[in-house]
Amino acid sequence: MPFSLNCPACGAAVPSADPGRCEYCGSALTTVACPSCFGVMFAGMQFCPHCGVKASRIVDDSAAPLPCPGCRGEMRAVQVGSTPMHECASCASVWLYGDTFMQLCQDRQERGAVASIIAGPASIGVVPTVGTGVRYVHCPTCKKVMNRENFGRQSGVVIDVCKTHGVWFERGELRSVLAFIDGGGLERARVRDEARKIQERVSLEQAFKESARATHHTSFSVRIDSSPESLLVEALRGLFS
Repeated sequence: MPFSLNCPACGAAVPSADPGRCEYCGSALTTVACPSCFGVMFAGMQFCPHCGVKASRIVDDSAAPLPCPGCRGEMRAVQVGSTPMHECASCASVWLYGDTFMQLCQDRQERGAVASIIAGPASIGVVPTVGTGVRYVHCPTCKKVMNRENFGRQSGVVIDVCKTHGVWFERGELRSVLAFIDGGGLERARVRDEARKIQERVSLEQAFKESARATHHTSFSVRIDSSPESLLVEALRGLFS
């Protein structure tokens, strides 16, 4: 018997695992992986239909809201899974403090938990925007203009970063970043980066050999840093240093 999922908005049965939209109520449906068993479920479902794990989302009404850098609405403090963040109910943007974002990126299970609950489709290479054109927004904590960063240098997801306080994601951007990490995007970027370093080393060695012949020196030593440190850690450090 084929497994049937249900729309998290109206509860209607959805025969296909990737329908895009509920045929009954018209709600957009995005498939995500359960953070516990990695079975297919829809973003917004309270429980995994395969293993029953609860998709936890708690609103902290006691915490002061932050001003949304995009629409100037209020971003409420929430806890998604075990990850604290602020989210804007008006434009679905999300704010994470720097240490929280770094921890989330390095915890595969928590990435799955957050991706299964937060709103917005993940679309690698397509940057969701509010309004048109490039804009620079202010940090909700210190009010300084934030930097725009292409996460991992090659993800195509341009996020807004305050090096002192944290990262602001427009609708869908956080899920896109997490999908980029889980899809091996940083590892592919590392391979391309290593290939570039090798090419640079070859070019430098050739240049030094030609210089040695011209100046009658016998040898030159060229050192290219090829540390095996994870590109994920490098990318995260680059955001906040």
